[in-house]
Amino acid sequence: MTLALVLFLTAASGSTLSAADPYELNVLLPLTGPLAFVGASQSKALHALEDVVNAGGGIKGRPLKLVIFDDASNPQTAVELTSQLMAKNVPVIMGSAAAGSCSAMFPLVDKAGPVTYCFSPTVHPRAGGFSFMAGPAIEDTQPVLLRYFRARGLTNIALLASTDANGQDFEHQLDITLAQPEFRSMTVVAREHFALSDISVAAQIARIKAAKPGFLIAFVSGTPFGTVLRAVNDAGLDVPVYSSGGNMAYAQMAQFASFLPKELYLNAARGVVPDAAATGKMKAAQSVFFDAMRKAGIRPEYSHLIVWDPTMVVVEALRAAGPDAGAGRLHDYIEHLQGWTGIEGTYDFTPGNQRGATQASVALVRWDTPNATWVMAEGTARR
Repeated sequence: MTLALVLFLTAASGSTLSAADPYELNVLLPLTGPLAFVGASQSKALHALEDVVNAGGGIKGRPLKLVIFDDASNPQTAVELTSQLMAKNVPVIMGSAAAGSCSAMFPLVDKAGPVTYCFSPTVHPRAGGFSFMAGPAIEDTQPVLLRYFRARGLTNIALLASTDANGQDFEHQLDITLAQPEFRSMTVVAREHFALSDISVAAQIARIKAAKPGFLIAFVSGTPFGTVLRAVNDAGLDVPVYSSGGNMAYAQMAQFASFLPKELYLNAARGVVPDAAATGKMKAAQSVFFDAMRKAGIRPEYSHLIVWDPTMVVVEALRAAGPDAGAGRLHDYIEHLQGWTGIEGTYDFTPGNQRGATQASVALVRWDTPNATWVMAEGTARR
């Protein structure tokens, strides 16, 4: 029996609840395995959020208690835990952090619940189903990045895509985005591929350099991104590089410091760094977030940002529908939620896109080498 299942069974053996008992919100995260660094980071942010919610009255007077289970970075373990939670008739599950785990969970919950809110922006929930996804989707972020580089006169694109499902999905969506009339001036002049297990992409980068691109898209994260950056540095490819928000980690930037490009951009959502364009409710929500991170001793990264609004959306639903609400009622509330504002902007779930966020929530961030921090890319802070 896995440690996660032992913890699950321990949590499941409770007595009848009273109005003063905590409201337990179940969360699946990769606390061990290859994605443990993501799960650990997100766990810290969620506990900071727990403090904020409880300081504001909890869930109808009941304190919020996040019960976090380790899916071990394994889709099968995520499925096992989901099945166990479904046997308890829980109304909602937050997580997991990995697209593969979320995609494995979705078929179990999508038609009848529980509501499942994935902490990955690279999944594809069914419209109107019980599965939701965090943040703006790839089809939202790509137009923003293309407009940014086009405005700089950089219209020749080099694409280095991974051969896994995420890489294929990004490449397919890029072709769809480039087919839009507004991007007719932009061209993919080099299209290369690599496996995430490859220890070198020198040959691919050499061919990309020969094509004289204006910028490079390499939408991968973690160790494979380090492999890409080493090859870019070794080849002397001096162009802006754009990649996944999954690389937005200060420890990773320190690890890659000796071979970072002059211009490194990542996709993100508003709120990961202070947003000068934020006003009203969005500014207030960001102030709460940054204050909570500061109190918890956390330097905000993308992994912290991406769990915040989804969990707050569920808290909003629970406060409105009540702590005894079932999956169906919570699902209907979220599907009709419109005008709720979080750190990424104002959400509208009524189109049935299962994420609520739009292009207005997208931010392009740049690594500021002299100050060793992330800043909003010039021109993208406008709403």
